[in-house]
Parts: sequence; structure tokens; C-alpha cells
Amino acid sequence: MVSTMKMVDTKKRATQVGSVDGVRVNRTGRRTFTLEYKLGVVKQCSAPGISVAAIALEHRINANLLRRWIVRHQRALVDSIVKQQRKMLPVTIESTPSAQPRSSPEQIEPGTKRRRVPVASIEIELYGARIHLRGGVYAQALRSVLDVLAQR
Repeated sequence: MVSTMKMVDTKKRATQVGSVDGVRVNRTGRRTFTLEYKLGVVKQCSAPGISVAAIALEHRINANLLRRWIVRHQRALVDSIVKQQRKMLPVTIESTPSAQPRSSPEQIEPGTKRRRVPVASIEIELYGARIHLRGGVYAQALRSVLDVLAQR
């Protein structure tokens, strides 16, 4: 029995399909696209009245893949806008004249009245709202609140 092997020229196929700028074909035939190519196709879809399916057919891309590129591009734009808008919040520290350090029970003389010492507090003014935090404040909880308010 004589076995015949068929020779395949993979380079010829890769150059034919890979002739489009931004599209590469590996040896298994799978196409990969550069970021510039993806952005170019996504920008073509952003024109009013353009069909995403028509653009996908024109570029021989699955419409679902193109839709995924569009969603990722929009998320990246939103993330970059949010990062640009984030900024440090102004902080002012005010001291109250009645705030004095607490004295331990051993330092209080018998027969003297115990004065109420104000509890430490934090006041935050953000987007026209004022938040008062009194007593012990957990840093992690405060960070979570500020992160949520900053994304508003």
C-alpha cells in the first residue's frame, strides 16, 4: 500500500488572508486582530444609520464578535472618563476650643464633677450633602463610603 501525503503551503494561505492590515493568521488558520484594526472597525460602526451586521460582513467578522469589541471600547471610554474625573477631595481640619484630652479615672479627684468631653467627629461635605461621623470610625468603612460617593 502506497501512502500519499498532500503538501499544503501554509505560507501562501497566511499571506492571502493576512494581506489585510491588522489581521494575522496563525498556522492553524485562526485569525488575530490588532488593537488598531479593532478600533478602526468599531469607529466605522459608530456612524449613525450604520448596520453592525453589514460592517461585520464587510470585514468577514462574526457580528457577535464585533458587538463584543464595541462594548469593550465603550467600557474603556467610560473608565477613562471616570479616571479623569477622580480627584482629591478638599479636607479642612478645625479644632474646637472645648475639645480637651480625656483624663483617666485615676486623675479625677473625688468630689469634683466630671465634665463631658466631646467625642471626636469627622464632617464630610460632598455634592451638597453633609455627613457627620462621631466616635470611633473604621477606616475601611469610611473608605468604602467615600469610594461610592466619588463614583456618583
